[in-house]
Amino acid sequence: MDKYIGLDMDCKKTVGYTIVPGQSETSATFGPDVESIRRYLRQEQKGGYRVHAAFEISGQAGFLYDELLDDVDSLHVVNPTKMTWIYRTAKKNDRIDARKMAVLLSIDELPTVYMPSKEIRQWRQTILHRQKIVQKVGQAKNRIRAALKSEGHRQPEHGGGWWKRANRVWMQQLCEEHVGADSLWRLQVRNLLDELALLEKQRDRVTGYLDAYLTNESKAKLLTSIPGVGPRTAEAVLAYTDDIHRFSNYKKYCAYFGVTPKLDESGSFRRLGHISKQGPAVVRWLLCESGWKVVRYCPGLRAFYERVMAGQQSRKKIAIIALTRKLLCIMRAMLMTGELFNEKLVQEVLKAA
Repeated sequence: MDKYIGLDMDCKKTVGYTIVPGQSETSATFGPDVESIRRYLRQEQKGGYRVHAAFEISGQAGFLYDELLDDVDSLHVVNPTKMTWIYRTAKKNDRIDARKMAVLLSIDELPTVYMPSKEIRQWRQTILHRQKIVQKVGQAKNRIRAALKSEGHRQPEHGGGWWKRANRVWMQQLCEEHVGADSLWRLQVRNLLDELALLEKQRDRVTGYLDAYLTNESKAKLLTSIPGVGPRTAEAVLAYTDDIHRFSNYKKYCAYFGVTPKLDESGSFRRLGHISKQGPAVVRWLLCESGWKVVRYCPGLRAFYERVMAGQQSRKKIAIIALTRKLLCIMRAMLMTGELFNEKLVQEVLKAA
C-alpha cells in the first residue's frame, strides 16, 4: 500500500497530512527540525507502507531533501506557485496546504522542482555569489565616479580608463586627509576606494575557485569552443543544465532558461509576446553578454543576427535575444552529441532555416 504525505514546514512547526487510498485521511503537527520530521515519516512506514512525501521549495529545501531522502520511498520538492493554479481554494492554512500536496501527489499531478545534487547546488550558489560581487563592484565604481564628478573631476588625471593603475593612484592621492567641511567628499571617496579594493579581491578569489572547478568539467571544452563564449557563460549553462537528457527537446531547454516568448492565443487570435524570463536570470544575463561577443567572432551567427535585425537599429535587442535562443539550441546539440563547435555546419543549418 502507498501513503502520500504532504509536509508544510515553517520555522516553528511542521504539519504532515497523510492520504491512503480507501482509508481515512490523517494529519499531525510536530517540530520543524529534521529529527522530528524523520520520526514522523518512519512512523508512517510501519505496517509495510510505501511512503511518498512532498514539501514546498524554500531556502533550506536542498538540505531537507538530502536529509530525508533515505527515510521515504520517494521525495518530491514542489513549486507552490504552480500548485496554487492547479488546486485553488478560498481557504488557506498549514493543514490545507499540506493536504493540497498530498492530494496532488496521490493523483500524480504535483508540479515538482528538479533537485540537483548537493555539489551542483553549491556550484550554482558560487556562481550567483560571484555575480552579486560583480554587481557590487560596478556600484562602487559608479559611486566613485559620481563623487569625483560632483567636485569637478570629470575626467581622470592620466587619461584612458578610470580604473587603470595610474588613475587609481591619482584618486588615492586626491583623497589624502584634509580638514574642513569642504573636504568631506574626500573621506567618502577614500572609503569607496577601500570598499572597491576589497570587493575586487573577493571577486578574484571566487573567480579563481570557479576556474579551478571548471577544469574538472569535460563538457566545458565543448561550450568554450563556440567563438565568444567564455568560462563564466559555460559554467553557468552547465551548472543549471546539470543533466541535459532531462530536456526532451530544444523548446523545453530554451523555455527552462526563460528565452521563449509568451503565447496569447484564443480562437483565431494568436500573439507571441515578450520572453517569459522564467528560470535562472544569471544564465540569461551571461548568455546575452556572450551574444554580443558571438556576433563579433562567429560569421554564421552574425549573419543570423543581421537577418533578424533586418537593418533596423530598433531591433537590436530583439535580434540578440533571438541569437541567445539559437545559441542555447546549439549548446544543447553539442552537449547531446559531444561534438565541438562546427562553424561550417552552423552556417549550413542557419541558411536552410
